[in-house]
Amino acid sequence: MEGQTSRTKVERASGKKEVQKEAKKEAKKSSAAVSVEVLENGIALLVLGDPDESAVVLNRERMGSILKAIESVKENGEVCGVIITGPRPDMFCVGADINIINSIDDPVIGEELAREGQDIFNAIASLKVPVVAAIGGPCIGGGCEMALAAKHRIISSHPNSLIGLPETRLGIIPGFGGTQRLPRLIGLPKALDIILAGKTLPPNQAYNVGLVDKVVKPDSLLEEAQAVILKKSRLNPVKLTLLDRFLTYTSLGRAIVSRSVEKKLRAKRAKFYPALSAAVESCIRGLEKGMKEGLKFEAKKLGELIVTPQCRALVRLFFLTEASKAIGKSAKKKVQDVKALVVGAGTMGTGIATVLALNKAKVFLKDTSDKSIERARRRIKSYISQRRTLTEAEKAEAIKRVQFIVESSSDLSTADFVLEAVFEDLELKKKVLKEINSLVSREAVIASNTSSLSITELAKAVDNPGRVIGMHFFNPVEKMPLVEIIRGEKTSDSTVAISAALAQKMGKYPIVVKDVPGFLVNRILSPYLNEAGYLLKDGYAIEDIDECAESFGMPMGPLKLLDSIGLDVAVNVQEILTAAYSGRIEGTDVVKRLTASGLNGKKSGKGFYDYGRKGQPVVDPKVYSLMGIEKRRTLGDKNVVIDRLILALVNEAVRCLDEDVAGKAGQEAANQIDLGTVMGIGFPPFRGGVIYYAEELGAAKVYEKLCFLEKDCGKRFKPWRGIEKRAKEKKSFYASLEE
Repeated sequence: MEGQTSRTKVERASGKKEVQKEAKKEAKKSSAAVSVEVLENGIALLVLGDPDESAVVLNRERMGSILKAIESVKENGEVCGVIITGPRPDMFCVGADINIINSIDDPVIGEELAREGQDIFNAIASLKVPVVAAIGGPCIGGGCEMALAAKHRIISSHPNSLIGLPETRLGIIPGFGGTQRLPRLIGLPKALDIILAGKTLPPNQAYNVGLVDKVVKPDSLLEEAQAVILKKSRLNPVKLTLLDRFLTYTSLGRAIVSRSVEKKLRAKRAKFYPALSAAVESCIRGLEKGMKEGLKFEAKKLGELIVTPQCRALVRLFFLTEASKAIGKSAKKKVQDVKALVVGAGTMGTGIATVLALNKAKVFLKDTSDKSIERARRRIKSYISQRRTLTEAEKAEAIKRVQFIVESSSDLSTADFVLEAVFEDLELKKKVLKEINSLVSREAVIASNTSSLSITELAKAVDNPGRVIGMHFFNPVEKMPLVEIIRGEKTSDSTVAISAALAQKMGKYPIVVKDVPGFLVNRILSPYLNEAGYLLKDGYAIEDIDECAESFGMPMGPLKLLDSIGLDVAVNVQEILTAAYSGRIEGTDVVKRLTASGLNGKKSGKGFYDYGRKGQPVVDPKVYSLMGIEKRRTLGDKNVVIDRLILALVNEAVRCLDEDVAGKAGQEAANQIDLGTVMGIGFPPFRGGVIYYAEELGAAKVYEKLCFLEKDCGKRFKPWRGIEKRAKEKKSFYASLEE
């Protein structure tokens, strides 16, 4: 990467110690030793920690303690079996200490640590007596690899129970034997499906793929594990099919799997994530050369990956997601049994209601239209019914949690959280909020799902503005992980905390932002989308512009993104932002020209692309004449287009940082911007977020590039003064201008 800084500089500049402060506290709490108790029936019960621990983390102390426990069992000739379990019904093991991963700067050290972990788990696998992993709660990463070393795995149906290998999400591969034991257990195709996607599976799904041998009730977990060892209970694990055996244990089969996976990885732009190809190599190497050689290769690859820029960025994002969870921690209990009223059964309202129901909240979905309600009912039922991670009973329960309301006379006084999701019109929303104010209790929080309207202005419709807040969900709600929590001028701290807690209950990452036009994400995104229009005006082809953005790592190019958002929606948001910022954030007329011709993007079948009957985007040459432009330029150097798109993002993001849009300028605000741009815009996770990317380039390089673009393209690229100041004073983007 151009302008790549040294690791030392990045760590110093990004304030890594501050980012990890909370995580290190947790690591200290999670250092309790492993205990071993030999029961009267001769079974050794190995408990991985203490019930008071927040989480069981595999730090070096605990790993050493596990080895000592295994050695003591091995020396005891009276032991007839071993049960490995967690200290609580809701906690098995969350894997390796992420702080250790982040501290390694030498691939040799990473490889050695992997070999140490492999040796410990090999000791479990080599015990002469049967070993059962009795799993309750999360069993992920190194915890899953430890369970794989056992002869049997039994998991409880506790709501927190999960098992899987998420390492590739951190830019590494499972390093304690996961790439070797999982393919042998469930077959190569299923193993790669889990490892490459970084999946964690709930109990029933884990059983169906053969990862666990049995699912039991939480209160019978240890009893069942003992019965298995004493041969008083029979297991009925899912066995490998003949096809799985062929694809796993023959050269031809592995070649077929390898070609299929490589094709999928190319489609997912896996070149940005070296851990993915390394995981495939490691799995196949072990099957071809044997377990010993496979473990050696796995450790070597882990050592190489653990020091890559991708791993650094992805681990940092992990810490940012953990920090996001702390925002609503104080109000977690207040939303535990929440009754939510969603007003507006359109696309967003229905999506919000669906996610609430899936996360065990009781929901009232209200609309004035019978047709809208019926459409919402069908969509909710269809979406929930297709959830493969749920049992049929769980699907039925989730669907029942939504109560549909048309009558305005319905009693809604029991609702303690309101989410308004009607059309994006200020007067309409104020009218609806005024009605809601009279229907719900004075204690109920009232949130507006708006992408651009002032929360302070909307709150004027309510007699207690302290309980009014913005919650900007992204479309589709069921998939997008970010929620912007917008604090109005009079929004109370408790309202912010409760709203953040609800977002977390819904499985979302909340970021708290200032009530400014466009809030944070849309304001940063707008110059990027606008620049795509300027590139079109300069003669670049639609597909070339999108390809450049995608080659940088964006999930889709800006013009495809505009089509997905809806061109009519984009025009509306752009007009609001242009007016709000006195023309500073101003686009071209290309989008407006398309909407005037009836082209609104993917939802209308045509926009910048023609989606045809199968929905596959193809550029219709006629679209250029509709926009009043002529395609006349060959692409040439991709970096020219990439710089114009991405530096437009960077310039606005740093401005938002310095204007306290994401909180007081500095480390915490920069972190929120990084998380928001990755989760909300789709900024490449392996680049760590837009501020992290700017930090890697360095302020001087960012300033130099923007000055060049200002001269070449115009005043819209004038460097924000915060960038200029940092460049001249050699300051970090993670420090405020006052520091």
